[in-house]
Amino acid sequence: MSTSNMEAGTKAPRGKRTPVLTISVMAMFTALVFVVTQFVWVPISAVPGQRFDAGDIIIFIAAWTFGPLVGGFAGGVGSSLSDAVVGGAPYWPFTLVVKGLEGTIAGLVFRRVPGSRLKLSWLFASLVMVGGYFITNAAFIGLIVGANSALNPGLVGATVEVPFDVAQVLAGGLIGRPVARYLRNALPTVLPSPRTSGSKA
Repeated sequence: MSTSNMEAGTKAPRGKRTPVLTISVMAMFTALVFVVTQFVWVPISAVPGQRFDAGDIIIFIAAWTFGPLVGGFAGGVGSSLSDAVVGGAPYWPFTLVVKGLEGTIAGLVFRRVPGSRLKLSWLFASLVMVGGYFITNAAFIGLIVGANSALNPGLVGATVEVPFDVAQVLAGGLIGRPVARYLRNALPTVLPSPRTSGSKA
């Protein structure tokens, strides 16, 4: 099926996705999120311990291709495991929640909301990611490491990180969109059927 037909709302044939296949896809994307987050990154010098990474690309691809369950699980677990491994132990439980919600909301909105599903999905998921880390940095990390710790970003560090997080989700959406579209066209029989039609994906 061509991309133009997909965007016009033409339905591809769909098959039932078995639990085994769902678990396999979740495991694969969780590993991809972990590997990309772990190895494709640059440090944010203004915020101690923080990095600009490419993990959001995989989260958006997972959510937009396979739905909220895969996107949420892979985003939360894969990203939090990476945080724990690289020594970002104070962050991993917050990352589990923030990135998990990012992937879940991206998948849910894309599947259920009429109109410009992808744009709204991208917007809401990005707000969750950027806002979640702002609150985490400004309010919660200091409670774990101590208010005077060098690892506590505080309000200033949280504010400095915002544009980097915005750029990260922008890159995730810009790259994830064409990849997810290609996968949806190439693998129609194992994908969930969107509940709305006629909107661009």
